[in-house]
Amino acid sequence: MTNQTLVLAALQQIVANPEHQPELIAKLFSRHYHQTVDGHTLDYPQFIQHMALLKQITCSMQLQILAIAAAGENVFTHHVVNIEKRDGSQSQIRVLAHFTVRDGQIQSCVELTQLLAGEHQDRDLGSRR
Repeated sequence: MTNQTLVLAALQQIVANPEHQPELIAKLFSRHYHQTVDGHTLDYPQFIQHMALLKQITCSMQLQILAIAAAGENVFTHHVVNIEKRDGSQSQIRVLAHFTVRDGQIQSCVELTQLLAGEHQDRDLGSRR
């Protein structure tokens, strides 16, 4: 599996899947994983909490990959996430992400997000836990 394929699989199987799957996260992400979103850093346990919370508050998250590029251990994506929350509201978030992949697992991610549509409080959905 290429690094680009791994990142795409993680986005589809972890983010877009409505079920929280910590076992699958453990296969695709390093135990030393850290993620920085808009200046907020999450370690691996906090990332697991973050994903669990997203699954609790959302019905669906659909991804549209606008661009992807890979060079060595680096994978960059530009994607949009369309979110339907359990309360019936919807949001749309643009994501620019830089993933680092080593030894077949995602080691880190640095993201910048922009709320394109939805309630102002949803601007932190990329790091809320």
